[in-house]
Amino acid sequence: MHTIADWLVEVVRSVPSWAVYLVACAVVYAETSTLILGLILPSEAVLLAAGVAAAVGPTSVGALAVAVCVCAIAGDATGYWIGRSSGHRVKASRAGRRFGEHRWKSAEERIDHDGMVAVATGRWIGYVRTLVPPVAGMTRMRPLRFGIADAIGAITWATTVLLVGYFAGAALGATLLLYAGVAVVLVAGGWYLWRWWQQRRHA
Repeated sequence: MHTIADWLVEVVRSVPSWAVYLVACAVVYAETSTLILGLILPSEAVLLAAGVAAAVGPTSVGALAVAVCVCAIAGDATGYWIGRSSGHRVKASRAGRRFGEHRWKSAEERIDHDGMVAVATGRWIGYVRTLVPPVAGMTRMRPLRFGIADAIGAITWATTVLLVGYFAGAALGATLLLYAGVAVVLVAGGWYLWRWWQQRRHA
């Protein structure tokens, strides 16, 4: 196991910084600017891995944090203006229907009831992170109020997750990546087996 971990350290160290910036920023931006990618992109896992890469490789964690925060805010702004201009068509699209009516309704209720607090805290919750920007646009939340709340949520979320990966990576090195990778494979395999069993049972 340690031999594999040592090999992973060398692999991570060989990854150029631009690749870490590109992947982390692209995933964070796309998750909230597009619905379909918001369903599948594991932004937290990517940020944790990017933090580990910064800890054991040449990537600057400070520059990475700034870049990721900017992309998170830009992705949310894109989602907001899409929701403001064509939100109901997006909601009725195939990607929108995959979220489920109850999730859209839950996001709308959060925005109506809590406003800026819902936007700031929504960044910390999986599917809510993807739905809050277009819903805020659909409900005509004022751009300034959305921007302030979103910046608070995006910056605190992105920085926290990234630094958790960075400090964990500094302490554990690539061993963290190895164990995390094994855990992800096991969880994903179990989830797909459960879905297959559910489909067989209903069939």
